[in-house]
Amino acid sequence: MTSPDISLEQSPYVLALERIAARDRQIAELSALRATEVHDAWQLLLAEAPHDQSTAGPRWSPARVAEVEFFTEIAMLTRRTEYRARTLADTAIALVSKLPASFAVFVAGGMSEEHAAVIATHSEGLEGEALEKYDARMARLAPGLTYKQLEYRARSHAQTVQPETVVEQVEKAAKTRRVTVDPGKDGMAYLTLFAPAPEVYAIANRAVSLAKGLKVGGDLRSITQLRVDVLSDLLLNGETSIPGATKGIRGRVHVMVPAMTLLGVGEEPAILRGYGPIDPVTAARLTADATSWRRILTDPITGRILQLSPADYRPTQEMRDHATLVHPYCVFGGCADDSVGADIDHTRDFAAHGLTEDDNLAPLAPTHHRVKHHTRWQIDQGENNTLIWTSPAGLVYAFEPQGMMRPAPKALVDAVTKGIHTEVKPEEPCPF
Repeated sequence: MTSPDISLEQSPYVLALERIAARDRQIAELSALRATEVHDAWQLLLAEAPHDQSTAGPRWSPARVAEVEFFTEIAMLTRRTEYRARTLADTAIALVSKLPASFAVFVAGGMSEEHAAVIATHSEGLEGEALEKYDARMARLAPGLTYKQLEYRARSHAQTVQPETVVEQVEKAAKTRRVTVDPGKDGMAYLTLFAPAPEVYAIANRAVSLAKGLKVGGDLRSITQLRVDVLSDLLLNGETSIPGATKGIRGRVHVMVPAMTLLGVGEEPAILRGYGPIDPVTAARLTADATSWRRILTDPITGRILQLSPADYRPTQEMRDHATLVHPYCVFGGCADDSVGADIDHTRDFAAHGLTEDDNLAPLAPTHHRVKHHTRWQIDQGENNTLIWTSPAGLVYAFEPQGMMRPAPKALVDAVTKGIHTEVKPEEPCPF
């Protein structure tokens, strides 16, 4: 064995690397401490025994009420998505309560939070001796593997020790399949398909095959670009083979373009609903290709969308449009579900004399609509469609609408107004 190079070990670069590794261990130790605190908070909530708050329809069990209140509370408190909040809670509770060997490694800083989450996830459904063997093996493996490598080992080991549980877990996981959209920068966005692995790998393989075929045919785009383009084309222009599905459906987008920008006297950007401001060239292309238009009036002074319809028991289409334009996403904090598929909820319940009007309507994803009615979360609507949520723990969160147009610059409004009145001759009646 050769002697280590002392000068290399003491170089500033090596010392910097050692500090990074030490900091990583500290982060792991703190994460383990937080896991204990999360577990303790969960036990305290269970002691409160929260119950279903709804007055009609199927009722939730106390266990489900407690679970939903807990991860939504953590999500709102820590500004996490509910998925990450649930992962944090599930990981902490599993490690502290049933994975002592893995948790000891975590406490000592021997593995990261990502490693811990992998171990906790694949322990679900394991019991008795199978759980003990799994815990001991993962505790040995984790310090020497990346969390992706550990995930493969954890999945394989769980299937080996209890194969019937894995089948149940796969069936359960398949029920959570979903498509999510996340905005990116520079006019881009992410489309995520969470589905059974065979289908996903088959989709990816087809994209590669089509892309390679086009490349061989002389297409100048890269394989990566072609994979995206062929999938986009299939999704937008292909027809579904699912029995009963409607044929010929095309996607719709909502673009709000300030009237003054259309008139050529303003520079305010257009807004793509659910995404935000878009560049003028893209806005011009979308409006030029639009198959239909709906006029949405906004106050040029405040930027607020004006009332579109009087109150009624059921929200009109104009009211639904108002709610989804003002709130592109579900209004429960941290939720990124598109408001187009959401329930248009009366903030103050209609049964409690809440009016069906724009200032009392907001989109809630079906899951969060149920959270509102079955748990102790409470919601109020303030001025200009601002939502005020009060959590089961009594904490208060305010969320401003994301789809409001910015007010037109006062100087521009004054200039346009002055120009209109200048063009009207004194002897002619004013047309406005």
